[in-house]
Amino acid sequence: MTDAPPPDRDPLPLDPTTTETQDAFDELADWLADARVLIVDDNRFNRHLLLALLERGGITLVEQAGDGQDALVLMDRFKPDLVLLDLMMPQMDGFELCRHLRADPRWRSLPVLVQSSLDRAEDRARAFAAGATDYVAKPINAEELLARVRIHLRKRAMLRDLERFHSRAESELEMARAMQARMLPDPARLAELEGTTGIAVHAHFAPSSELGGDFWGIERLPDGRVSVYLVDFSGHGVGAALNTFRLDAICRQIGTDLPPADFLAAVNRRLCGLLPTGQFATMLTGLIDPVAGMFHYASAGSTAPMMWHPGDEAPRLGDGSGLPLGLLPSAVYDSRLLPMPPGARLFLYSDAAIEIPAGGSGHEVLEEYGLATLFARRLQDPDDAALLSGLLGDLAAAGPIDDDLTALLLTRLR
Repeated sequence: MTDAPPPDRDPLPLDPTTTETQDAFDELADWLADARVLIVDDNRFNRHLLLALLERGGITLVEQAGDGQDALVLMDRFKPDLVLLDLMMPQMDGFELCRHLRADPRWRSLPVLVQSSLDRAEDRARAFAAGATDYVAKPINAEELLARVRIHLRKRAMLRDLERFHSRAESELEMARAMQARMLPDPARLAELEGTTGIAVHAHFAPSSELGGDFWGIERLPDGRVSVYLVDFSGHGVGAALNTFRLDAICRQIGTDLPPADFLAAVNRRLCGLLPTGQFATMLTGLIDPVAGMFHYASAGSTAPMMWHPGDEAPRLGDGSGLPLGLLPSAVYDSRLLPMPPGARLFLYSDAAIEIPAGGSGHEVLEEYGLATLFARRLQDPDDAALLSGLLGDLAAAGPIDDDLTALLLTRLR
């Protein structure tokens, strides 16, 4: 069956300036000039009419195919932005061509505008089921067809712009993720720390989105002590990640060999001048002194550190109170102590670990005591890696974690 044009209609559209303003027409000209349209129709006369219509509308990059098989051959070379498709053709009809296109990932979003004399509801439904984007019945109304072609080409151009933006954004996010990962101590550094100080570290860092607002650091000081800190910025995502870069630079400039309370005060003064209003960070910083067997620490609104000693049934909770960083330049912080004898385990964590719903309730959260209970249940695990992994599994099972999660388990081996 061959579709034929109506004998009593002018196939050419009206001058676009009679139905659109000249400004709008000029705006379309740039992207229409680069648009590629593939006409698929077994009737040569129909193809020529459609070609003339498209060229009159400013679309000049046009290829033609006599059936579906010819069209598939042209697809790879021509890479159309839109297919104008007749349904009734020999060898491979429009229905089968649509199915072929939608089965190929490269053409799944390609607009396919069907123009056919088949105008029953079931014919339209069959075309859409095969993958058609739009449907225009013959005899063709030139202005309507050209208007629909423009609409689909504009959507196609917008989709391409969006895909390019998404690709660029993903590339930049990947670069930022790599930068953020480089801020954290790597396994080789932790192994060296364990060998020289006897402090073993097992760590977990999981941002809730592409980038996180948590970070941590640890280093061996010249006098044999070990400094450690954990930071949790308000919010998460790109904004919070940018703040982690700022604070990491500040920590490196100040140096972590200061007494913890003085270190927090110095960091806070610097940060207050950098953070936008409403943004802040919680932070716990401390010094492990193997000779004295003590953990000297200070807190800026952080979670309570947990210290477990050999023989204890549960970890002891420290004090995480203090004004968060970035709120008041004159803030003063308290120095605190926790004994850390050989075999002791120190557990530090961001607040995502204690804000999980407790007991399936949406109103109560786990809090420090609930986390300490989970920690105590894991004390029989064979080693530190198993303990931390099991504890994280318990947290995941307790409920959804919708914030950045950092967890550090530091064990004094000798």
